[in-house]
Amino acid sequence: MKKFLWWGLSLCLCIGFQTTVFAQSNLPIGSFNQPLKYRIAFIDPRFQLTKEQLVKVSQQAAEIWQKETGKTYFIYDSQAQLSINLIYDDHQLVKDEQQNNLDALLQKQEAWRIKNEEIVSNKQEVAQLSTDLNKNKANLKAEFEQYQQEVTRFNQGEQQYSSANNLKEWQKQLEQKSENLQNESNSLNIKIQSINLKIKELNREQSDLSALKTQFKLEQKTSIQPFHKGLFSQNQIQIYGYASLNDLRLTLAHEFGHALGLKHTTDPKSLMYPRLKEQDIHNFKLTDSDLDLLGSIYRPN
Repeated sequence: MKKFLWWGLSLCLCIGFQTTVFAQSNLPIGSFNQPLKYRIAFIDPRFQLTKEQLVKVSQQAAEIWQKETGKTYFIYDSQAQLSINLIYDDHQLVKDEQQNNLDALLQKQEAWRIKNEEIVSNKQEVAQLSTDLNKNKANLKAEFEQYQQEVTRFNQGEQQYSSANNLKEWQKQLEQKSENLQNESNSLNIKIQSINLKIKELNREQSDLSALKTQFKLEQKTSIQPFHKGLFSQNQIQIYGYASLNDLRLTLAHEFGHALGLKHTTDPKSLMYPRLKEQDIHNFKLTDSDLDLLGSIYRPN
């Protein structure tokens, strides 16, 4: 009986993990005595992947089996019987639309982050200006009190009449400083009002982002149905979707395992585990579970 791979699309907003499901195999088509030859047969152009790129990814998938065992299990051959096909279906269209929505959402989130950093910087600037203004006001107040004391002494005849001109000049200076401080205060108030408007707008955008995230998660749960991501059957490996080249590389390596006759493991970090979830997708190495499974059906002469 044929068993199939099911893959549930699970895009993330930096808050989750992608979980996909590998295909199960039927009977293997090769022998351990000779490397299994494979070829690239068909690539749907909507994947925007060239044959050369797929050949490279498939060779990287084959190397996963070779690195940990020292044995060559797979060789690319344009005339081989085992073929790899990239089949584009309606679910891939849905996935691409979901990815586009995610990209747009992340762009909005990044724009919000930049605006927020700008507001934080503006608030720090305003706080420093406010501190400087209060210091200048305190200094002006102290200077004005000193001026008042000098005026009182002059009126009581404790100073010479010639000091009157000095007092008048001092008064002009105090009036000019007071005017300058008032202008600074008005300018500061304008900046504060501008920041408050930006904060209000940013809060509204944050609310919109939260609503979009909620809608995005809901769409994932309600509109995305499980579908075949990949299938090994006799002399064909069919791939119906992938999230990245690393995802495709690991999926092909998994299907190669089925082509060798391997079944699934129960180790969530292994290559032959039915779900792509906890594996190191960027720098994967065969686990003991994979090697044990390989050793269970392969014995060196």
